[in-house]
Amino acid sequence: MRHRIRLLYVMVCAFVIAACGLMVMNRLDGDIAVLQDTVRETRLRQLAVETEKSDMQQELAIKDTDSYIREMARTQYGYLMPGEIRFVVVNPEALYDAPDTAVAEVEETP
Repeated sequence: MRHRIRLLYVMVCAFVIAACGLMVMNRLDGDIAVLQDTVRETRLRQLAVETEKSDMQQELAIKDTDSYIREMARTQYGYLMPGEIRFVVVNPEALYDAPDTAVAEVEETP
């Protein structure tokens, strides 16, 4: 009888230890899956940031040239190079109706 009671205690303890082990392993598997998802998302964000960085570096390389700066000065700010003449059409509808009725203002830089 004593052997049966000890064997019962040993079996109960083994069952409890196995159940606790399974619960811990299950919890760890879930945590590992969450961390793997986080790593995947972080890598995707890193790739997106690196792509954006390379795009910005290309844009900066283009915008850092003298020709781009000159073009922006002409189109956005209306600057002219010395000796250039600007023609401003004041009635553009006349260009399509009758060619001899178009009027243009001339602005010349010294």
